[in-house]
Amino acid sequence: MKKVYIALIALSAMMLGVFGTLFVKDAFFPNPSAATADSASGGNEADKVVVEQGKSALLTLSEQEEKDLVHWQSADNAVAFVDSGGRIDALGQGETDVTASFSNGKAVTYHVTVTAPQPQSRIERFTTAITANRELAEKNYHNKAKKLPFEIQVNRKQNCVTVFTYDDKGDYTVPVRAMVCSCGVENKTELGEFTIYYHTKWQGLVNDVFGMYASSFHGDLLFHSVPYTDLTEDTLKADEFNKLGDFASRGCVRMAVEDCKWICDYCPDDTVVKIFDSDEALPLGRPETIKIADTTIGWDPTDRHPDNPYRTKTPVISGAYNLTLQKGVEYNMTDGITAVDTCGNDVTSKIETTGNVNPNRAGVYRVTYTVTDALHRSAREDITVTVEEAK
Repeated sequence: MKKVYIALIALSAMMLGVFGTLFVKDAFFPNPSAATADSASGGNEADKVVVEQGKSALLTLSEQEEKDLVHWQSADNAVAFVDSGGRIDALGQGETDVTASFSNGKAVTYHVTVTAPQPQSRIERFTTAITANRELAEKNYHNKAKKLPFEIQVNRKQNCVTVFTYDDKGDYTVPVRAMVCSCGVENKTELGEFTIYYHTKWQGLVNDVFGMYASSFHGDLLFHSVPYTDLTEDTLKADEFNKLGDFASRGCVRMAVEDCKWICDYCPDDTVVKIFDSDEALPLGRPETIKIADTTIGWDPTDRHPDNPYRTKTPVISGAYNLTLQKGVEYNMTDGITAVDTCGNDVTSKIETTGNVNPNRAGVYRVTYTVTDALHRSAREDITVTVEEAK
């Protein structure tokens, strides 16, 4: 039975440089995963494929079939184009047949249906936070007359803040947002149940430093950003930012600027804060952290300030170029392909490669490289590999 692999890529160019849309309160729970969902279905998985317009599918053959393959062909290239490696690019809605023909006279035909693309959700590109249950979170947020929309739970042991909203019984059981944090060294972050009572954009801290978007919840304990040496957004202590996810504070709960701002914006006074220790799996997991590679840059990468040099940066993929090879020459699709994230860290291991190049068969092959970093920002490079008959 043939296997159909659906590749999570879009054919249209990603809007990598568009980060100007500001955080709006009517859409504060974008779902990063919703924008890349593909689907494959059919009564017989061996010969039926369903692909969203703008996505790709990779049809694979057995080792013997690969040896016997003469060519792939689509009956309607306007619906689905197929390259020499069996990669389908879904170009227009409709149906078509894609056929693999073999030197022994046999053939295998896949019936391909290209469906309308799914609506794209806004993706947060200024935070590493994990979000979920967006509709309920927004509904409860706008229904403040009933009860406060959120409860904040801080798992001190795992340095993770998870925000919950209430279920139909009024209990705060539905996780909506997870944010990485840094609690106090030597367990200086006090355990217990508290409530938020004060918010401010800038807060003076111990040792003549300052925190942004502070929310007080117990005595001198606050949610606040990593320290700044002055009351300006370009004086971040980058080495302290790189400690997020580890114990680092004197007792406060440190987070990235965007996550602290979220609490200021959406968690009003009297919001309950529970701090506890647990080894149990986190409801939404713990987000990735992103490090600042160049610590001379005094900006938090999550800050939306228009002067922030990270504001329009995205990951960068290097080494992806169109190639022409002589048949029989050894070739590996990932050789020489590297990537760095928004902050300049090596993320080559996160590159996803979509394509199937057979250097022993003449043809034209398409290969796509994509990478997404901890800030949910992506990069994409498409190349064409042409394999020619040996001269």
